Amino acid sequence: MTTATLPPELRLLAPIFAARFRALIVQLIGFIALRLGRHPRLASLTPKFCNRLNRATRIIAAAMARLATGRRATGRAPRIDPRRNRVRPPRQTLPLPTAPGWLLRELKHEAALTRSHLETLLAEPGMAELLAYAPSIQRLLNPIRRALGIGHTPRAKPPAPPPAPIPPAQPKPARQTRFVHFTRIL
Repeated sequence: MTTATLPPELRLLAPIFAARFRALIVQLIGFIALRLGRHPRLASLTPKFCNRLNRATRIIAAAMARLATGRRATGRAPRIDPRRNRVRPPRQTLPLPTAPGWLLRELKHEAALTRSHLETLLAEPGMAELLAYAPSIQRLLNPIRRALGIGHTPRAKPPAPPPAPIPPAQPKPARQTRFVHFTRIL
């Protein structure tokens, strides 16, 4: 899809989205640095995750700037450097967690605040149309959404089957009363 058909109101919305998204990510990075830096298991991942968030923010800002000028919102082709055409040994770093909502579980209310702001930003009128013109931005947003648990609903248990219907009670026949006289035997 080309951006030549992008309506002018969406062109005006692009820089606003980029600025608001950047403010949200800066806030989230502050929360991450504050809380995850003290977490023994995730402290080593804090710089890596913050760098990824910063990089995603820069790419989204550049794509939104291209959309605002009417150019295509895809990134440039990767450059091939013949000097770097060598095989590198794999890094021995820990991968980032990938479970849905992992950041929400670790940061608690700070991530919940950022999550609600991001959900509000993405639910605004015109945002879905704007993101439809830039699928690369959606691909950058997906890991952030997954870390915050946006768009993920926990798998609910299937509803319990309804209880078997109770058959209507049959009217009991009228009971005849009898008096029984007991005699005492001595």
